[in-house]
Amino acid sequence: MSSAHARRLKEKAAGFPDSPGVYFMKNKKGRVIYVGKAKRLSVRIKSYMQNRAALDAKTMALMRGAETVEYIATNTEVEALVLECTLIKEHRPRYNIRLKDDKRYPYLKITTKEPFPRLTLVRSMQRDGAEYYGPYTDTNALRRMMRTIKAIFPLRDCVGARPGRFPGRACLNFQIGRCRAPCTGAIGEEEYAEIVEHVRLFLRGKGERIGESIRESMWRLAGKKRYEEAAAARDQMDALDRVFERQRAAIPGGGDEDFVALSRESDMSCGVVIKVRDGAILGRESFFIPADASEKDMDVFTAFFELYYHSATDIPPLIRISCSMSDARLAAEWLSGKSGRRVRISTPRKGDKRSLLDLARRNASLLLVSEARIKGASLPVLRELKEALGIRSTPVRIEAYDISNIQGAEAVASMVTFERGAPYKAGYRRFKIRGLQRPDDCAMMREVLSRRLARLNEGKERHPDLIMVDGGMGQVSAVSEAMAEIGITGIPVIGLAKKNEEIYVEGRREPLRLVRRSGALRLLQRVRDEAHRFAIEYHRKLRGRNMRNSALDDVPGIGPARKTALLVRFGDLEGIITASIDEIARVPGIGKRMARKVYESLHKE
Repeated sequence: MSSAHARRLKEKAAGFPDSPGVYFMKNKKGRVIYVGKAKRLSVRIKSYMQNRAALDAKTMALMRGAETVEYIATNTEVEALVLECTLIKEHRPRYNIRLKDDKRYPYLKITTKEPFPRLTLVRSMQRDGAEYYGPYTDTNALRRMMRTIKAIFPLRDCVGARPGRFPGRACLNFQIGRCRAPCTGAIGEEEYAEIVEHVRLFLRGKGERIGESIRESMWRLAGKKRYEEAAAARDQMDALDRVFERQRAAIPGGGDEDFVALSRESDMSCGVVIKVRDGAILGRESFFIPADASEKDMDVFTAFFELYYHSATDIPPLIRISCSMSDARLAAEWLSGKSGRRVRISTPRKGDKRSLLDLARRNASLLLVSEARIKGASLPVLRELKEALGIRSTPVRIEAYDISNIQGAEAVASMVTFERGAPYKAGYRRFKIRGLQRPDDCAMMREVLSRRLARLNEGKERHPDLIMVDGGMGQVSAVSEAMAEIGITGIPVIGLAKKNEEIYVEGRREPLRLVRRSGALRLLQRVRDEAHRFAIEYHRKLRGRNMRNSALDDVPGIGPARKTALLVRFGDLEGIITASIDEIARVPGIGKRMARKVYESLHKE
């Protein structure tokens, strides 16, 4: 960050008030790249401007990319916390910790404003007076739950505020016992409201209260000699008993609690919330959180906790957490105001509650491993690579580079990115070598890395955990020199030589040799081969384009239209060269005379 840039930000921040609030930084395009909350805005902003040498790499990149900083003052810290969560979900700033794909998590919605409410699945909450339950991270499990609800509770599923698909008559759902046909007047609003209340209790895990309510309804109907409806209530109660039998009792005589845990591995974390209602496990929600490896566990957990409960609709009076938070008192005050009752946050040290917290953490660790395997390589392989190279962090994100040229002509470079052992195509880049006509792979590698690292230094791209080049110590040294010039440190660099599959590690005098069956070596070979394939593909594309352009452009009278017609007819330059004069002449717009010119031009010595 230049001194002029820092001075502009200081001048902008000089007028910040000494009160709670939210500040947000914007880049040159006016896009919000970071949102933060502060107890005292003026003090928090000054902390960015003072002692810049103490800032970590991520914060330095943020400050380089921030063109301006603005604020919204609030009356209390709790208001600032709520506003921060809202702005993060709205703008999805690049430098904030956030839930992966949090806009996709579905909710269940009860349309309470309608005389006969419906239960629907939606992707976002609206301010429409409806009741929302969620978010749910397992869509398949959610759809199974919806099918269970529809089988037990005869709610209507016809679209619209007014019930009924056909005027004056019931649909098939009434015939099979899946709806009480409010469209025909077979059930009144008061009785229908009882069914809706049972659904509410079911979604909150209140099995005993549902059973008591249905049992009372069954005896009331039987007393009125409405035996068919009483039998239906009995069958409903039996179905509910079967559902709740499948829930394992977690805490005998327990109440409503959430158990929140986090597991981390390099730049990916997984947060898990186990919901216990009336002493039984109601369900588990899991969220993946991309976070820089330099982020503290407490900061990642706090961000996950706040973002989850900002969207959560069911907040219990007790929340058990596995990790320290930056301000648990503030979070408890916020959730108490949101739920309308006192909420306590604590970390149990022993007993059943500690066991459930450990279960939540174990689930988070297993989900992280599963996610890594889905992406192509398991965490054990990445850990093996980390230990073999002797680097500080697990190389979850690897960038690999390769050079392709023929005696220096049409020199190009490729960059491929692997995340968790699988190709990440959005991270692929291609480079044309500038100003070098002689074949010098090390100089070309240095030029390409200088351009790439400059973008990293500006905060425009995400930093890799490992940089890999195709070659030996010469190429590794070229990358190290480029990094020193740009001023980037902390990214390990290695080279993989094809001849003996030796690994050259920055700072080591002797190459590293891994056993051929090593999973770490196989991963590096796969990354290296993909970089080579991508470079060769680009080089061939440029070479063929230039060859085609130069050869046909030399023919007098061949313009863009005729060139296109020839290439469409014969496919490529090779097809035109092998064609006869008569075959070329048959192309629309060419003719015999022009065909002879094309033929002679392509066949001249």
